[in-house]
Amino acid sequence: MATQQAARVTHGDKAVEEIYYRKGDIDFCFLLNRRMHNLRVFDYRVGNYQQKRDFFDRIAKAEGLRKVFTVVEKQDSKSWRSVGFSREGAIPGYFRTADAYIMSRVYTDDGDPIQGGAPKLTPPTMPAPVLKESGNTKPRGWTQELVTDITRLESLIREVGPSCNYAPFRRGVFNHDIAIAAKLAKRDLWFGAETDSSFGHAKLDMITPPQKDTDLPIVRHGMSALLLDLAKIETASVFALVPADDLLSSQAYGELGFKVTARLTDHIFRGDAYIGAQIWHRRITVPVAQKLLAGS
Repeated sequence: MATQQAARVTHGDKAVEEIYYRKGDIDFCFLLNRRMHNLRVFDYRVGNYQQKRDFFDRIAKAEGLRKVFTVVEKQDSKSWRSVGFSREGAIPGYFRTADAYIMSRVYTDDGDPIQGGAPKLTPPTMPAPVLKESGNTKPRGWTQELVTDITRLESLIREVGPSCNYAPFRRGVFNHDIAIAAKLAKRDLWFGAETDSSFGHAKLDMITPPQKDTDLPIVRHGMSALLLDLAKIETASVFALVPADDLLSSQAYGELGFKVTARLTDHIFRGDAYIGAQIWHRRITVPVAQKLLAGS
């Protein structure tokens, strides 16, 4: 890929690169994720939208990408739509006082853009979510600690990130900056977040997602603990990207009061196939987070 006058910030395994590009009237930043075969545009709101689209179409073909997407305010979404991007949903309160729209452009295996957007993701069949803000009993033998050491978190993501479909979302950081590390019997459990203090939101990840129904109370307790710590640092809202076929993780988020606000086509590459993702979102406050831990 030709990126004249481009600066790179590279992840340890070179699967993820943050690239700052400047040439002519185009000046912006993007996150290239070769593992997931997608690219997120961080838009500086300069340059012609048509030029941007053509530029990313070329990158998509050269890199074998499935998807290019951007997260923008409502007023900017119309411009992206006009040059062939489709709205896939929203992240409420992403900009603290404004929602974010996810605008995407999906490509065929040959690198050609799918005109009119890819087929919409069909949500999986799952039980209706039930908010459980009481009776969240601490599992017997449970111990936990809050981890903020960046070196330790970087090591964790290098070790288990690919297996849990972790993908960095924000600018400048390729790992979580806060996590709950828990132990239960011989199991190590991790629940992490990428925080953004300027906008007051956080992206959550179940680094050790539930594998069976009996894991659900355990996962809910770990995520509740993380929500409480995020509330303490004045995080106003949280969201998570969950593989569309991961019904147990979806159920856990649903029981914690999250709602689906976006359905993303072919957003995750796993094994040898593309799968969709759902964005689960909720707002948090200290009282709500404390209720989630009631009984612990």
